[in-house]
Amino acid sequence: MEIRFFKKTEKSLLMQSIHSIWANNHILSRDENLLNHMFYETPGHKLITDREHFSFLGAWNDNKVIGLLGVMPFPFNFNGRKSLGCCLTNWIVSPEARATGAGLALIDKVHSFKPDMILSLGVSNEGSKVYKLMRWDVQPDVPRWIGLINKNRTVSALLGGESHPLRYYDVIKPLKYEGTYTVEHNDNLNETEWDAFYSSNYSKKSVGINRNAKFFKWRYENHPSFDYKFVICKCESNIKGLIVYRIEKLKSGDKIGRIVECITSDQDSAICLANALTDNQDLLFYDFYCFSNSTTWGLEAIGFKKVYKSEQDLYTIPSRFQPVDLENTDMLAAIFFSDKIKNKWNSVVLDSLYITKADSDQDRPN
Repeated sequence: MEIRFFKKTEKSLLMQSIHSIWANNHILSRDENLLNHMFYETPGHKLITDREHFSFLGAWNDNKVIGLLGVMPFPFNFNGRKSLGCCLTNWIVSPEARATGAGLALIDKVHSFKPDMILSLGVSNEGSKVYKLMRWDVQPDVPRWIGLINKNRTVSALLGGESHPLRYYDVIKPLKYEGTYTVEHNDNLNETEWDAFYSSNYSKKSVGINRNAKFFKWRYENHPSFDYKFVICKCESNIKGLIVYRIEKLKSGDKIGRIVECITSDQDSAICLANALTDNQDLLFYDFYCFSNSTTWGLEAIGFKKVYKSEQDLYTIPSRFQPVDLENTDMLAAIFFSDKIKNKWNSVVLDSLYITKADSDQDRPN
C-alpha cells in the first residue's frame, strides 16, 4: 500500500476519486477552482508538500485509489508562538478496503509532519467514535450564536410556523455606544494594519490557526465562490478588531448572514462592531460558530443568544439551507493537540481557543 499526496497532474484522478469514494457529485469533484483553493493555494502549503502536489492524500493498493484524506496546512498560533497546524477533510476508505489499515495509515502520514494541532470539523457520529479511540478531544457540538433580525419571517420560513424554539429570542438592537472608535465596511483588509494589530494583540491571547493578513487574503478575499464582507473597527489608523461575514441567499429569496470571524480587543470594539451588524435589516438572522465565548461579548450585548439544545426543543434554527435541513443541526469537532501544547496549556481555560466554522471546510458551497 502506498500513502502519498496526489500530484498536480493527477487532478482528474483526485476529482473522480472524491466522486466515487466520498460522495457522488461532491463539490470538490466538480469545482476545480475550489479544489485548488483549498488544497493548493493555502498559505501553509509548503509546510507539508511542494508545488508539484496537492495537499490531498491518497491511499493506493494495487495501483487503485482506496482511501482519501484532504489536508489544509497552516501556521498554528499558540499565544503568539508559531508552529504547524492542519485541518482535515474527506477522510474515507472504500468499504471493501477498510481491513487494509489505510484509514490509520492516512492519519499517521499527517502525524509524521509533527503538527501541534490537527482539526476536523463536521465529523459524523460514526467518525467521532474513531477519533475517540485515537484519544482526540471530541466536541459534540461547536457552540453557535444566533442574532435575529426578522423573527416572524424566520419562524415562518425556516421553522414551519413553530415559534416555540425562539420563545426567548428577541431581535438584535444596537447598544448605545459612548466611545471614539469608528467602523469601516470593506471588501478587503489593509495587510500592514491588520498584521500590526494581530501580532501585537490578538495572537498573544489566542490559540488556533494563525490569522495574519496572508490567511485573510486567501480565506476570504480570494475565495472562488463566496463574497465576504469586512467590518473593521479602528481608533484613528489603528485596527481594534473586525467581523467577517457573508450573505447566503435561500431558494425562497430570504437571506441569512453567516459570520465567520469576530475578533475584538476591548468592550468598545466589541460593541462598535456588533452595532454595525444591525444595519442589514433585510436578513432573517445572523449565525456564528466559535469555541471562544469572549469573542461573542459584543454580539451577546446586542441580543445574540448562544443556541441552547434540549429534549424539550425538538428543533432549533437549521444550519443547512441548500436545502433546508431541520434534523441535522449539530457540528461535531475532533481536535488533536501535541503533548508539547498540552503541557503548556491549561485546557480548562478553553476561552482562548479560537476556532470558527471558517476553519477546515465547513463554510463552502455544497
